Amino acid sequence: MIDWRFLTVDDIEWVTKVGKQMFADSEWKEGEYDAKKIKKYLHHVASHPLYMCGLIGLKDDEKAGFLIGQIGEYRFMNKLLARENELCILPKYRGSMVAITLMKKFIEWAKTMKADEVLFEPSTNGDINKFDAMAKRLGMEVTSKTYRKKL
Repeated sequence: MIDWRFLTVDDIEWVTKVGKQMFADSEWKEGEYDAKKIKKYLHHVASHPLYMCGLIGLKDDEKAGFLIGQIGEYRFMNKLLARENELCILPKYRGSMVAITLMKKFIEWAKTMKADEVLFEPSTNGDINKFDAMAKRLGMEVTSKTYRKKL
């Protein structure tokens, strides 16, 4: 069974550990993972539910992934957007509907926060097709690409 709940301070160690695992497989693996910085950020997420959203995805009552996002205003117009910052699913739970459940719950949260739209900015290590399929299933459309150059 797939379920979800809001992130609490009790989840910080787990999210930090999972985040480190995901970091090791990411485009940023050459950098240095800063667990202290992440923990500080996660405390901020857990303690500011009026503009930060932390969700924990569960599969058969086991933690399977997390989503972190926030609400803010565009700098160039008076509209609110909800932006996903991180969507991490443990490899053994990918394809289990955990990600799509978290995405749906984030969209619901965004609606309750009166957001005008939701943005997901996936980092997928080059395999965007799976994410595209989930986003399209939720009625989303591609609006941009992300380009990167290491200096």
